[in-house]
Amino acid sequence: MPEFSFQARTLDGRMLKGARVAENESALARELLGESALLLKARPVLAGTQRRSGRAKFKRKELAAFMVHLASYIEGGVPILAALEDYRVSDKPALDAAIQDIRRRIEGGSTLSDALESQPGLFEPLQVSMIRAGEVSGRLDEALLEVVKLVEWEEEFAGQVKQASTYPIIVLSMIGLIIVIVSVFALPGILKLLEEFHVPLPLPTRIFMAFGRFMVAWGWLAVLGPVAFILAFKQALKRPAIRLWWDTRVLKFPVAGPLATKLGMSRFAAFFAAQYRAGIPIIQLLRDCEGVTGNARLGVSVRTIREGVEAGERIAVMAASVGHFPALVVRMLAIGEETGQLERTLGKVTTYFDAEVRAEVKRFFQFLEPALLVFLAAIVIFVAISILLPVYTLIGGISGTASQ
Repeated sequence: MPEFSFQARTLDGRMLKGARVAENESALARELLGESALLLKARPVLAGTQRRSGRAKFKRKELAAFMVHLASYIEGGVPILAALEDYRVSDKPALDAAIQDIRRRIEGGSTLSDALESQPGLFEPLQVSMIRAGEVSGRLDEALLEVVKLVEWEEEFAGQVKQASTYPIIVLSMIGLIIVIVSVFALPGILKLLEEFHVPLPLPTRIFMAFGRFMVAWGWLAVLGPVAFILAFKQALKRPAIRLWWDTRVLKFPVAGPLATKLGMSRFAAFFAAQYRAGIPIIQLLRDCEGVTGNARLGVSVRTIREGVEAGERIAVMAASVGHFPALVVRMLAIGEETGQLERTLGKVTTYFDAEVRAEVKRFFQFLEPALLVFLAAIVIFVAISILLPVYTLIGGISGTASQ
């Protein structure tokens, strides 16, 4: 069915703007009339307009604000439908339409989690699972605030990575700029003189020339090749077998492996503690935890733990047997099971690994910065040698010719 952007006015005088799918303009008018709103203007959203406006998408800060809005209404005893009706995003028609679609689904009998799940571009499976657990336990407002904490942590982590990666990106850009300037403006004139005087080219200069010729002839491939590879690789990772193979290898990488493990353990512990506090049965809890680690191999490990627990084993015993859970997590699981305080012990695990992830990222970029400086210095020296050696050779050739 086509999508229409519309303007309408409610009976109390409020203006409504947004986009909505309907069979035709008359059907849209009838639908709005059923919501006590009079259609004023409607026009079809063309394909090009959809591309310009973009798909419905929350920024992390906007998502946190949306969840806080819902939690505040629910905590105050206001129905979820009213909370969704009052949350309007007039400057983003696609997003506003998605939110109102969620409201209509709830009006039709869907739960909030099912309605959110119908918008996969807006909400991640982990967020939907946490909200579903809140619905089951009757603590939906608390579950929404847990989602807010998760989103804020992800935003803080992304900001830390962005801040730490700014300097390396600048250095790499300088390296590329030096190579382009020298190969395009400085070296060609020198090479022309060398050819006129039939001066043999030193090896560094020949290497640099070969690189320059390659960039002139195949520079587009050097730029588009990595982009095409990344896109193809991301597409391949959508296949479960390839994803499992890759994520298994990632855990063995020198720096990325420990970081992926700590990040996965932090998310596992945070989600486990929140679900356990909500009263979700252990088996169902572990089943939901399979997709929260962000790593397919760790997800398989969680599934193995769940299967062992179903067979009567303790969680800590199974966590120790899978081989991918750090000793700290295994010990805290054992202590939590013995004392009956799994929520508290896993909360400590989350706090510990959150700090470890931040420290790991900081250490990585602290190592990367001097390494990039050394690499930049090596490039500058190589470029200088590539230029200066032929100059000295040329001067020597001219001096030899003059002396004859």
